[in-house]
Amino acid sequence: MGQPNSKLATVLIILLATCLTLLSQNFVRPAHCQTLCGEPEGAACPAGACRAFEQRAGLPLPFRVDDPGGGSPTSGWGILGPEDLPNPLFFLVDVGFYSLLLWLIRYLVLVNQGKTPVELLAIVLPSVLELAILIAGFVLYQPFLSR
Repeated sequence: MGQPNSKLATVLIILLATCLTLLSQNFVRPAHCQTLCGEPEGAACPAGACRAFEQRAGLPLPFRVDDPGGGSPTSGWGILGPEDLPNPLFFLVDVGFYSLLLWLIRYLVLVNQGKTPVELLAIVLPSVLELAILIAGFVLYQPFLSR
């Protein structure tokens, strides 16, 4: 974009995107897991119970998923806890998602102020990437959205 403060704006966008990604951990689905579901596959779990790997957090992609293996105590199986480490790839994709969103907003503000010309590719490409990431997130969350 050729703006003198574009490096500073890029750093601020990445920092804000990282903060938004970390805040997105508050979106947890299924929302109310207290115990591990012991029912056979295909059978419904009782209220408050979830199977291993079901509970997840992060938007648009779930970058934290319950993993009962490793350092997770048996009382924490089926429940997200501090021992359930983030998936670095999904975390970076989420940071990229928010960075693109913030960059696109900044770009549209600059266009509206007449400080930069309108380039269709600069609007369409980020929008398509945003949509693809949103669809992937929906597919990963879809089985758990109603629980």
